Amino acid sequence: MSRIACHYCGLPVNVARAQPGREYFCCPGCAIASRVPMDENGRFPANPTLLAALAAGFVFFNQLLFWLLATLLTKEGNLPMSGRFETASLALGAAVWTALVVAQWRLGARRWTDAVVAALTAASLSLGLAARSPACAAAACAALVAWSARGFLRKKTP
Repeated sequence: MSRIACHYCGLPVNVARAQPGREYFCCPGCAIASRVPMDENGRFPANPTLLAALAAGFVFFNQLLFWLLATLLTKEGNLPMSGRFETASLALGAAVWTALVVAQWRLGARRWTDAVVAALTAASLSLGLAARSPACAAAACAALVAWSARGFLRKKTP
């Protein structure tokens, strides 16, 4: 096991077999952040990785919005419409979770900690789907989003 510096933030990464020329990252957030270039003025030019991250954020926002609408409609007594928004929130939660896990896998986030976080959030999402609890599904997605985005909080090393 050798220690290599993360290509984005410089933190150490344990690698079983280092391949020359390959970029290694300490977390999915660093892998995503490295694929979103920033110019000298701090602006992000549009690229597929940035668009995919923004789309996932938009769908996650709508998941939370539908959960809120379902809660408000339940309090008003409009249960049929509330059930529709609840179902939409759960479906969007499953879509966000799937998109994040697939993106992490494709970006090379295949460490055991990534697998543990994916498994724990999958269990929480499954519990939310089984119990028809948008809150549980939103918590699972929020945890996975936070895990996936933590590389954006670190500064790039030269």
